[in-house]
Formats: sequence, C-alpha cells, structure tokens
Amino acid sequence: MPYRVLIVDDSPFYRLRLAQVVSASDQLQLVGIAGDGREAIRLIGERHPDLIILDLEMPGLDGMSVLRWTMRYAPVPVIICSGRGTSETVFQALEIGAVDFVAKPELRHAVRSEQFATNLRQRMEAAAQARLPSAKVRRDSQAIVAAAQLARTHLADTRIVGIVGSAGGPTAVSRIISALPASFRTPVIIALHMPAGFTRSFAERLKRIGRVEAGEAKDGEKIVASRIYVAPGGWQTTVALDKEGDLILRVKHARTEDRFAPSADLLLQSLAEACGEKALGVVVTGMGQDGVKGAHAIRARGGTVIVESKESALIWGMPRAVAEAGLASAELDLLSIVTTLSLLCK
Repeated sequence: MPYRVLIVDDSPFYRLRLAQVVSASDQLQLVGIAGDGREAIRLIGERHPDLIILDLEMPGLDGMSVLRWTMRYAPVPVIICSGRGTSETVFQALEIGAVDFVAKPELRHAVRSEQFATNLRQRMEAAAQARLPSAKVRRDSQAIVAAAQLARTHLADTRIVGIVGSAGGPTAVSRIISALPASFRTPVIIALHMPAGFTRSFAERLKRIGRVEAGEAKDGEKIVASRIYVAPGGWQTTVALDKEGDLILRVKHARTEDRFAPSADLLLQSLAEACGEKALGVVVTGMGQDGVKGAHAIRARGGTVIVESKESALIWGMPRAVAEAGLASAELDLLSIVTTLSLLCK
C-alpha cells in the first residue's frame, strides 16, 4: 500500500509541482491538496494522510498552527517545504515535531529542477516511514549498559568528535548539544544534510540553547577546545593537521559529483586520517548510507563510532547502514550518547 500524502501550500504553482513529485513515486499516493490552514485541518480529519507536506507561510491560519494542531490531535510525519528566509521558523517547527524540511527553490527553477524533485521524493518516502517519538523520552536500559561498557574499554583520549546525520538530524543534534555540560572541552564538528542558508542559523541556535560556544565552520580556522563547528550547507567540510600538528578546518566547494554537501563520509574520513584512534564519530537519524565509508575509516584507525539506536532514531537509515556493516562500537539512544560523550571526552 502506498503512503497517503496531503499537500498544504497557498501557492497554486507549488501545489502543482509538489503534486507532480508525489505522483512520480509508486510508494506515494496523493489524497488531498489544501491551499490554507483551515482546509488542511479539515482534510487531515477526512483523509487521514500518512504524511503531510507543509508550507509555513500562509495567510490566515499559518503552517505553524497547522503543525501544532497535527502533533496534538492527529500526529503523522510532517515535512516542512518552505522558503530559505524562514530558517529560524523551520527549526522551531522541527522542535514542535516536524520530521524534516526541504527548502523551496525559486519559482523559475522549481519546474526544471530534477534535483529538487528527486531529493523531495526520497525524503518523502523516508519520512512516511518515520517513527514519531513519544511525548516522554525514556532511556533504554540496554543502552545504559552499552555506554558503560564502551567507557570502560575506551583507552585513547578523544581528540575530536564528528556528529553526522540527515532527516531528523537538527532536532537530534540540538538535544545532544543542549545537554552537554559547560565543562565539555573536546571540539565537535557537525555535518548534517542541510541546504545552504540554514546552517548558519542552526549554529546560532545551538549557541543559544547550549552551554558550549558554537559557530559555522570557516576554511583555515584553527580548531580549538570548548567549541562546536557546524559544516556549512553546500560546501564540503573536513579537518586536517597543520605544520605544527594542530587541527584546522578545510571548507571547500562541493564537487559536481558530490551527492551530499556536507558529506558525512568526507568529514569522518578526515577525522580518521587526522586523529586516528582519538577520533569519535556519532551517526544520528537520517536516510541513506552516507557515513558508512567514514565509519569504516575511523574503525580501521582504531577510533570509535556510536550510532543512534533504532528505538531512538526518527529515521533509522544512516545509523542502520553503519550498524549492519558491523562498524558501530555501540548503539545508543540520545540521552546515552550525551552520557557517553561526557565519559569519553574531556
């Protein structure tokens, strides 16, 4: 049975384009189109969709109001599809319960952009299968044991942490970073599949909600303790050693053939090369297999790789790929990941 999709957007043009994207998938079935928030709520009650594609900026009852109503009365996976000028609102929507977001291309590009259509279709197919978290997050008892065992067997001092993910990643990373203590000194590099224009706002958000300084990564910047770096969207971020043996950031233009920018694989591979057994990779929720090659590189150099557990991850795609490849040192829920980072890092 295909997943039932409801489109909510006040633009007739985008409603048509989104409908075309849904119709091109044999895993998706379009069951309704709403042009405003009130119509959306009516159709949610009548059509019972498995997935909602939601614009935030609408007259009258806006997308945020529809999202709050949906999460309270008819919780289903929601993908935000909105303009680039609403980045802060997008992150608020993710906190409320949206599973993913896709930036709308400009009108003149939306019709011809097959990349936009393919990316959105893949995200819809993955999001429709997302497991919405319960209102109260409980720590998995097995994860507590796994975290303790990993801490006992971890011998090398962690020099750097790389956190990678995709759909659902901003919310997962926000929860991790907000729970780290102010005394956490090991630098953290974050690479999520986010479009250009959103990562700077995300870094600013992490700075506000966390106790550790955060900012968007810059090419040539020296990596220092007690700082979090967010890889900019549309660029490839890696780490390297300078002549003095200090860690520095490399932020370069993405290549035409790069599927993801930033790439989890490229970041984790660079951590392995620069730090060896002192590298720690964390793979959180997301679709696809980006991160498997990077996890292999870290484990081959004696480093540690933690993946978010199936019970915790919104979309167990990237973590699953790493785990099934036999590359995970431990599978942990988000709370246990925070505990483990505090144990393995300075």
